[in-house]
This record gives sequence, structure tokens and C-alpha cells, in this order.
Amino acid sequence: MPEGTTLARLVDEFVVTLHQGGIAIDRQIVEQEMRDRIADIAERLRADPDTVLRDHASHSWGRRMATDVIAQIQNQRLLDPAGPPAQIAG
Repeated sequence: MPEGTTLARLVDEFVVTLHQGGIAIDRQIVEQEMRDRIADIAERLRADPDTVLRDHASHSWGRRMATDVIAQIQNQRLLDPAGPPAQIAG
């Protein structure tokens, strides 16, 4: 599988994975947050965001980030696994 990904793919992976975990989140908020984080990484690497996506962001990065968020929420007992989906708003 080729390295790198796109911002849209990362956002899709993140939003879908959260949804599968019972959490609804605003896609636009996720997209802006990821855009900001990628810009920060690019600045630290002295590269541009496209280079970060191409050379440093793996295909499953969005899914892994969402899985970490779900685990954090469950560990902090902020989400009842048997309850209705949570709604995260900006």
C-alpha cells in the first residue's frame, strides 16, 4: 500500500470509526482540527501539509486516532457502551 493519504480520507476514517463506536461528531470540526494539526506538524518538520500527508500520514492514521479517542472516553467513563450514541458538538 502506498504511503500517505489525504485530509478527506483521514477525516472519513475518523468520523466513521467514531460512529461505529457510538459517537456522532461534526465532520467540519474534525476536518478543521486535523488541518490545524497537520499544519503544526508541517511547521515542525519545515515542510508543507501535502508533504506531511504524503510522507508521514499512513492510510489508517484517522482510524487509529478515533480508536484512541473512544478508548479515552470509555476509560474516563464518559460513554456508556450500552447507552445511546453520544453527540460531540463544537
